[in-house]
Amino acid sequence: MSSELKVDTLLEKTTDNGLAVGNHKFIDNIFTQSTDVGTATISSSENGMLIGPTNITGTLTVAGNLRILWVH
Repeated sequence: MSSELKVDTLLEKTTDNGLAVGNHKFIDNIFTQSTDVGTATISSSENGMLIGPTNITGTLTVAGNLRILWVH
């Protein structure tokens, strides 16, 4: 079964939990993500971004564009 959700605006109305999509979380105007990245592919028509430090635990295949922002 597959499903699709199309929206123009996403309004977060949860209390203290934010909005989680996959390993990403948006809460109180802050974007967070896990430091672990599994196996992923960035196709030739896609752009990707990693904000580090990041631990790649699988294989990262890049045919498109990848930007890495390293923060200590």
